[in-house]
Order: sequence, then C-alpha cells, then structure tokens
Amino acid sequence: MSAPRTPPAGLLLWLLVALPIVMQLAITTLGIAVVGSLVELPERMAFYSLPQAAVVLGAYVVFGAATLLVARRIGPVREVLALRRTPLLPGIGLAALGLVAGLAIAALLEPIFHGAESQNLDPGPFPGTAAAAVAAACSALSVVIGASVTEELYFRGLLYERLDLRFARAAAVIGSAGAFGLAHFQPDAFPTLFALGLILGLLRMRTASIWPSVGLHAANNGLAFAYLLAS
Repeated sequence: MSAPRTPPAGLLLWLLVALPIVMQLAITTLGIAVVGSLVELPERMAFYSLPQAAVVLGAYVVFGAATLLVARRIGPVREVLALRRTPLLPGIGLAALGLVAGLAIAALLEPIFHGAESQNLDPGPFPGTAAAAVAAACSALSVVIGASVTEELYFRGLLYERLDLRFARAAAVIGSAGAFGLAHFQPDAFPTLFALGLILGLLRMRTASIWPSVGLHAANNGLAFAYLLAS
C-alpha cells in the first residue's frame, strides 16, 4: 500500500496555483496567433467569428480542467475549491443584491474610466450564416458559462482558499479581486473588474461557497452579452 502524497507547500504550491491562469493565457495567445495565420480574424473580439470563438471556448475548457487538476493535487477538491452546499434562498438573495450593487458601481465608473469601451467587445452585424450562428452560440457559452464557472473556480475557489489559509480573509477577498482584475489585461476596465471581484469575494466569504458567486458572475456576464448583441 503506497503512502499518501504530501500536499505541496512553499514556492511549489504557489507555482501550482499560478499554473491554470498561465495556461489559459498561453492557449489563448498561441491559439489566436495560429488561427490568425490561417484565416483572417477581426481586430476586435467579434462574437460571430467561429475560429475566434472556438479558441476562446477551448481556453476556458483548459483553464477549468487545469484548476481542477491543481486542486486535486493540493487536497480534497470540494474543500480546496469551496464546492460546498449553501442554503438556496439566502444564496440567491445575496447574489441578487451583489448583482445590483455591481451594476450600479459599473454605471458610476464607466463614464470615468470607459472600461467597457476599452475591452473592444464589438459583435458587429450578424452575417446571417450558419457558421456565424454557431460562433454566436460558442461565444455565449464562453462568456456566460465558461468564464463564470472557470473564473470562480480559480479566483474565488483555488486562489481565495490559498490566500485565506496563508494570510487572512481580508487578504483573500482583496487579493483574489486584484488578480481577477489584472488577469483581464485591460487597465481602463480594472476599477470596474476589481469592484466586481470584491463583491464576488465578499459573497464567497459570506456563504463559504463559490456557487452563489458563479450565479452572480453568470448573471452579470449574461446581461452584458445580451446588451452588446441588442445594441
């Protein structure tokens, strides 16, 4: 009978924690570069470009899988990622309150920093082709489900839990929010993303679970995606 594996510690632990976000960035950058060398891609993030949508969706799949694998290496996955049950109605109520607060803060910050504009999210006119319809579906899946689930698994699960154990709860909320904002590589959008990260972190702290944060994140992204398509 083999001895149980010793959980990583020190520098090795933090290198493992950084691995999923590094892999997502690498897959996205290399994927766009390779696909861009084969077909013409739009300058902005266009939801109707199937090659672009496929790369983004694939990067989220890799991001989520890497987060789960790293969590498994550290300890029990449900505990490491805060995949805990939480009372349904209080969770929904707190998530709804957080969503309203996030939208209000975004509305206040947008005229000052123009964060949404800086992200170059421009769906453009719908081409009316089958490929464009599939790309729009992939984009919706990436933005509403892929980003919400994988980013919460990582930032409010893996990273939050490590910061909480190593430092303190306040450091976990603030540190995960800062990393969440920086990971989007949009300086003008950082204040809004940091504020949203704080709300998500506070929700994670209050409920001891990432599920309400996933719901809030999905609702926020879904509203933003629908607004972009409608406008």
